[in-house]
Amino acid sequence: MIACVRFGISLTIIIWMAVGEAPAASEVTKVRIGVHPQKTRLVLETTKAFPYQIFLLGNPYRVVIDLPDVTWRAPLRQMKEPVGYVANYRFGLFKPGNSRVVVDVTRPVRVARHAILGGGTEGRTRFFLDLEPLTKQAFNQVRAKVHSRQWVAPKVPKSPNSEAPTRTRRSDGRRVVVIDPGHGGVDPGAIGISGTFESHVALKAAHMVKRTLESSGRYIAMLTRSRDIYIPLRDRFRKAEKLGAELFISLHADSINNPKIRGASVYTLSEKASDKEAEALAAKENRSDIIAGVDLTQKSNTVASVLISLRQRHTKDESAHFARFMVDNLGKSVRLLRNTHRFAGFAVLKSPDIPSVLVELGYLSNRTDEKLLKSKKYRTKVSKAMLRAIDAYFERKERLSKS
Repeated sequence: MIACVRFGISLTIIIWMAVGEAPAASEVTKVRIGVHPQKTRLVLETTKAFPYQIFLLGNPYRVVIDLPDVTWRAPLRQMKEPVGYVANYRFGLFKPGNSRVVVDVTRPVRVARHAILGGGTEGRTRFFLDLEPLTKQAFNQVRAKVHSRQWVAPKVPKSPNSEAPTRTRRSDGRRVVVIDPGHGGVDPGAIGISGTFESHVALKAAHMVKRTLESSGRYIAMLTRSRDIYIPLRDRFRKAEKLGAELFISLHADSINNPKIRGASVYTLSEKASDKEAEALAAKENRSDIIAGVDLTQKSNTVASVLISLRQRHTKDESAHFARFMVDNLGKSVRLLRNTHRFAGFAVLKSPDIPSVLVELGYLSNRTDEKLLKSKKYRTKVSKAMLRAIDAYFERKERLSKS
């Protein structure tokens, strides 16, 4: 077992291989999983070789593969049951310049072998890794060793919008509103009946809301992401704080076991959920960082500590006022759920300073809602309703400031 642990450490701590041609040109065309005695093999077929890095995460058990920004042509399939030690996998852009594959595993594992080979189908390159079982104790020893070393991540070019200046209300009177398209990149979110990704629906809706707000001349609308890339939950509201936002709106599209349920809904932050459905939804949305392969063991518990602050309570009250305006105006344009305004412990809404709401635009598990969510006409309706709600919220603030 000691030899096994040592071998696992040597393979999983830092793997940084510079091979082949420029990685940016590489495409992943196929993902295969093979089961062999005492091991499970994951294979990525690609057009060119690329540098890569592998590490392990626990709670839950995952294997993460970082590689440069590649093009994904491999279809993403939700696994209904495990194949060998692989329970599921996801891939996509994790941050600029850094793509990521996250492999959920059924038990503690080590990466026994890994390599890039030529001679695949139609002359394509193949990347593979072999997963072998470990005891929990051995896995923890491997992980502890990983966290005791400084490892080199892929070089990430700075995004032109990554260091946006802090904003306050402008001299021309325009307000700053941040729109957050949920999920993205390696985390597609809910997947609809016909294969529609929540992350894609949310991004298209966010772009429409941005255009609608800015065309009014009254707002500067900023997006937490403008393309299909993953942003950790804490970074979303922190970006809004850095931008000096006065409102934060996170856009999502839910999926549920009952295909008959449809309609939009609005959520705000609360330590206690309004109902079991809201609690379950918050738990699902808060798993986004885990799904994307974010290591949370070194993160500060900011999102828990801010709940008890006085300024957080004031912000929650303002969020509730904004949610009521949102419900009233959405209800004039689109179908809503009963008990439309709900609340639960959504991590993305936990800014202590910015009134925030999470809008579920509809259910991808319902055929009618899925069709509407893909419709430009529906997104335009929603955007105009949001503009009316935002106008009403700031009109109220102006009245109160003058009284």
